[in-house]
Amino acid sequence: MSSLYMGKNRHFEQAAMQLRIEQLEQQNEELLAINRMLRKKVKEISFLHGVLTDLIKTYDFEGTVEAILDMAMKITNSEAGFIALAPRVCDRLEVIAARGQFEPAVKEYLQNNTCLVRGCFSSRVVEFTSNHAAFKPLRQRDAFLRSLMAVPLQVNSLVIGVLILMHRHHGQDTHRIEYTDTDRSSVLSFAGQAALILDNTRMKIEYGRRDVYLKSISALTSAIDAKDTYTRNHSRNVARYAVALGEGLGLSSEELTHIHFGAILHDIGKIGVPEFILNKPGRLSPDEFQTIKEHPTIGAHILAPIDFLKEALNVVLYHHERYDGSGYPKGLKGEAIPYTARLVSIADAWDAMTSQRAYRGALPLETAVRELEQGAGGQFDPVMVNVFTGIIKSKPEVMISG
Repeated sequence: MSSLYMGKNRHFEQAAMQLRIEQLEQQNEELLAINRMLRKKVKEISFLHGVLTDLIKTYDFEGTVEAILDMAMKITNSEAGFIALAPRVCDRLEVIAARGQFEPAVKEYLQNNTCLVRGCFSSRVVEFTSNHAAFKPLRQRDAFLRSLMAVPLQVNSLVIGVLILMHRHHGQDTHRIEYTDTDRSSVLSFAGQAALILDNTRMKIEYGRRDVYLKSISALTSAIDAKDTYTRNHSRNVARYAVALGEGLGLSSEELTHIHFGAILHDIGKIGVPEFILNKPGRLSPDEFQTIKEHPTIGAHILAPIDFLKEALNVVLYHHERYDGSGYPKGLKGEAIPYTARLVSIADAWDAMTSQRAYRGALPLETAVRELEQGAGGQFDPVMVNVFTGIIKSKPEVMISG
């Protein structure tokens, strides 16, 4: 009886030990799997870190775009791909980079059928495989296409573009047909950082160009002011007065920037006006006055190609319009005149009155204020005149020509 009990007890112990060994083996397998996954993640992160470090060093926009596409294709083992900018005006993707082999009709179809990747503009990944109805038009244009994945390039909540990746091959066993969960997670991590780098590179180039433009234009404006001995620093004075009035009207910093640019450049069209007209001490003849009236239109034509100065064009073109409609070049009236132009016209007149000119001396502040007040509702916006004269009366020391 005792030996039978001991035998059963030993059997239970062996079974428990075997179960424990199996549990330990299972836990060991799970730990090994976790270890493999962590190693893979570390490898992916190290790879992405290296890629992104290289991208950060790239200051050329085209080079950055191409590098992003190359890396995305490498991460996902894609055979072809595109980067397209999100459509702004028309419903058409603008492909700015393409890699790999594909039929030209594929690119054209993707550009003209934004609906195919519309989900990306809602921050979603879009995928199509060969048996998907929406993928058939692409297969008809390129029989070697196997699948497509479109990933949003997003900065904060704004989708700035789409990364389109494709498996395309003759059906080789060594090439994938569809994208995996790992592909998706890896390229999404990459796309988030790549979009920031792409946007930063674009802004660096844009601000670099802006700086070059502004330095060139500032030099040109100085040259124009120098053509007339009596109007040196006129553009800078007008900019200073215009910004002060804009602040008094409670305008935003962005609006004040546009006003500053517009005021600095308001007379840039005078580059086309002969010096003898600009410096004439007496009254202009009708023909001479007609010549000088062309300078707003000339200035607008000079600045039209410069994208970041679009908002300043209204100032350049309309700063000689009058509130009563008797101005030039369009004869606009009242609030039909852009508010930036109405504002700068007051600053322009104020500097003209308080500066030494070829045909007269500078007016006393009280006289110049009275001239503005008399012009309210005729030449000038009456509300703006009221604010401007209030600034002059409260800060007369900063409202004189420098």
